[in-house]
Amino acid sequence: MNRSSYGWNVLLFVLTFFTLTFQDDIFRIPYLNFAAISEIFRIRTPYSFSLLGILFCHEMGHYLAARYYGIKSTLPYFLPVPFSPVGTMGAVIRIKEPIRNKIQLFDIGIWGPAMSLVLSIPCIVIGLYNSQLVSLAERTAILQAHPELMDIHFGDSILTYLLSQKILGPFDASLFTVEYNPLAFAGWVGLLITALNLLPFGQLDGGHVVYSLAGEGYRKWIYYLFSAFLLLSLWNYSWILWGLLIYYFIRVEHPFVPDASYPIGKFRKIFGWGMLLSFLLIFPISPITVVSSSGAKSSLGEDLWNILLEVFSK
Repeated sequence: MNRSSYGWNVLLFVLTFFTLTFQDDIFRIPYLNFAAISEIFRIRTPYSFSLLGILFCHEMGHYLAARYYGIKSTLPYFLPVPFSPVGTMGAVIRIKEPIRNKIQLFDIGIWGPAMSLVLSIPCIVIGLYNSQLVSLAERTAILQAHPELMDIHFGDSILTYLLSQKILGPFDASLFTVEYNPLAFAGWVGLLITALNLLPFGQLDGGHVVYSLAGEGYRKWIYYLFSAFLLLSLWNYSWILWGLLIYYFIRVEHPFVPDASYPIGKFRKIFGWGMLLSFLLIFPISPITVVSSSGAKSSLGEDLWNILLEVFSK
């Protein structure tokens, strides 16, 4: 790797640190005094450092597995997003030569999400002990008093719902929401990024793993699974964008990789299917919802669900 490549790695890392720390305040920095900037650093750097650590370890899981097999790859490139409430689109490494067989593909693909999953769970567990419940009625009253404001609701997966109910509850999720502290929020984002990477399509980590385990036969049913994924847009319209990204750029099918000269083995099968099943626990159907003074607009899927509940309750 030449020096210019290291320069891009460092520059994107620094930019991502700033977008994680300042988020939508980043373009206000020239107008903020030193005390305000120091306060933002004090409050948000636990989130920035924690999430950067999760992302770095995720990508190093891929990188070290690739290096183990003697496959050239780059160090992580972090992806800053200044206007996002999250502050990043994650990080990537680039594999610079072909992966020789499905066992190498499996090991390179799985160790990234495995690392971020292992690190995200303790972050959200420890962070929840320092988080608090907030009344939705109070938030609605604030929005109605200040119509120019908007609130952002971070949705639950099965795992985050169970953890928040255990640590902060029990509570009625229709009356209260969790206000994550910075460490818990880093864990929530880490789980979201892990879940997105575990989607079983194309060049995503989950695509590497499911293709390694199921082999060429998976091409017979992967488009049915992709069609089922598109149905999630009934609950959150952002999945339409993800569907387009997967179809046109990431691709639904994985490119051909030869089988290894020996079986993939029982351990890898249990490890791989276990990671893919963990997706069901950590995937939030509606990850981010913007709430205005008129409230959160219900999705088509929620409306259909409520209609079914009314029909069958009569």
